[in-house]
Amino acid sequence: MEQVSADVCVVGAGFAGLAAARQLVGAGREVVVLEAGDRVGGRVWNRELPDGTVVSAGGTWLGKGQERMFQLCRDLGLEVYPQYDDGDHLVRLDGVNHRYRGTVPKTGPAALAALGTALLRLNLMARRLPADAPWQARRARAWDARTLGQWLSHPLNVPSDTARTLLRSTMSLLFCADPSEVSLLGALVLARGGGLGGFGYYTDSRRTESHLVDGGAPELARRMAERLGAAVRLSSPVRRIEQNAADVRLVSDALAVRARRVIVATPPVLAGRIVFDPPLPAAHSHLRQRAVPGAIIRVITQYPEPFWRGQRLSGQTLAPRSPAPVTIDQTPRSGRPGVLSSYAFGPGAVRLGRLAPEERQDLWLGALAQRFGPEARRPTAYLETDWSGQPWSLGGMVAHFPPGALTGYGSALREPAGRIHWAGTESATLMHGLMEGAVRSGERAAHEVLAAD
Repeated sequence: MEQVSADVCVVGAGFAGLAAARQLVGAGREVVVLEAGDRVGGRVWNRELPDGTVVSAGGTWLGKGQERMFQLCRDLGLEVYPQYDDGDHLVRLDGVNHRYRGTVPKTGPAALAALGTALLRLNLMARRLPADAPWQARRARAWDARTLGQWLSHPLNVPSDTARTLLRSTMSLLFCADPSEVSLLGALVLARGGGLGGFGYYTDSRRTESHLVDGGAPELARRMAERLGAAVRLSSPVRRIEQNAADVRLVSDALAVRARRVIVATPPVLAGRIVFDPPLPAAHSHLRQRAVPGAIIRVITQYPEPFWRGQRLSGQTLAPRSPAPVTIDQTPRSGRPGVLSSYAFGPGAVRLGRLAPEERQDLWLGALAQRFGPEARRPTAYLETDWSGQPWSLGGMVAHFPPGALTGYGSALREPAGRIHWAGTESATLMHGLMEGAVRSGERAAHEVLAAD
């Protein structure tokens, strides 16, 4: 087996690992990046349609406050362009399509009031969390002992059935899991990561999805890796990490690396599968076993042109009871071909994943046709990505915390374990769950390593 030495070894070549490596190399450190897969980017991925059109199938959009990502685009020569937002959005409730403008569906005054009040209460709760240690909040144990689903189901919190349906669907998208699986405290951590915007930051597409990267966000990851050159080793899953008082030794399928320190920048569930010698402190190992990704299937459908724009629709829709509850326009900068991105998440994605591919596609296209008409049933290309089936992500765009995980083990989220440091969007205190959060977490871990040397 090949033996390599470096100052720092980074495990994972997603945005967190690449950002960490970039900072360390800029500070003059010798770095090796071990990536388990055959590509960089992690939970971002450019895929190609039959006609050669490249589409982003993972993390895709940039938005307000995501300065690190916008700056990286400028540094690496990638342009961004505004998300198409003309026309009406659409929400489908009880078999009826309702058009609306702005951020909130027009669902009647009672539902609208309940929706606004519930989000306001959640956001006020989130603001009470210490950003670096939410498990230390005064009511942390009470919030961590119940689920987000329980909170939403209580009629005093959300008195309107319609508002409850919309909130549950929205929260399922954010966590790629049913709200009954997510700790209320864990949900508030994500809201806290949106800054003063709280959950509103993540649910308002004008903030989180205001721009796309020309060439796709995965192209940014590729260019970051290209600048690192031979330091990035693909198809090198790390199986074992040994540390002592002087250094760390990592064993992958392809090579062994000896370094002074290591940054583990993988989804928590994958970090939990690495053998550590000596074993990690209990809080570290238990947290990484409990922070799990949800299920998400993303489908890209291509059409000769974005026909929904001719219907004065933006392409952004929400249909809580549909097999594909969410859609958004992902048409390239040129305006052709028309590209629609749609999603299933949580238990719905798991159920769809059990179907035969032909049955799933027919069901999916039928769901799109209910909102966009019969033309939606006739795409020129249909591309499906089931993130639960990807071995180096195992699920959705961010792991969620079940009840008890944060108050029991949250101190291990960012705390180094000897010479082992941690990065990943789950550990970000700002823009938690986003590509921006991943970059910030990688930079934070790199600064820890530089300060420790």
